[in-house]
Amino acid sequence: MKNVTRVLLMTVAVAVGVVPASRRLSAHHGANLYDMTKAVMLKGTIAKFYWGNPHNEVTVDVKDEKGNVAQWVAYTEPPLVMLERGWTRKSMTIGDEVTIYIFAARNGSTVGTLNRIVLKDGKELTAYPMPGTPAPPAPAK
Repeated sequence: MKNVTRVLLMTVAVAVGVVPASRRLSAHHGANLYDMTKAVMLKGTIAKFYWGNPHNEVTVDVKDEKGNVAQWVAYTEPPLVMLERGWTRKSMTIGDEVTIYIFAARNGSTVGTLNRIVLKDGKELTAYPMPGTPAPPAPAK
């Protein structure tokens, strides 16, 4: 009887830990959080560039007409996918002036999925292609 109780308690403990974690993961990665029908163009300065899993993050300081700064956080695919698209951990540095195209959050917050980023020298890095279009080809090596 002790073994049955122990197995039952362990099963309940695992279920209590796994179910909430799976809900967080599905909520976090839900594409319905962002308006994937159009990319918003923003001009600003790189404030932070995080290269890591589960996805990279580009933080851009964007000034409005009044000079107020809003920080936008744009997410990309995981690093291995971004390497295939020509990105590296040195693709941009803090202080770089950029133009970003972002699928913004539907709730109005300053986050979204990065469509592409154009560096000051004109180099364009694609992060997440427009839905319905093919992914960009890997750069020639």
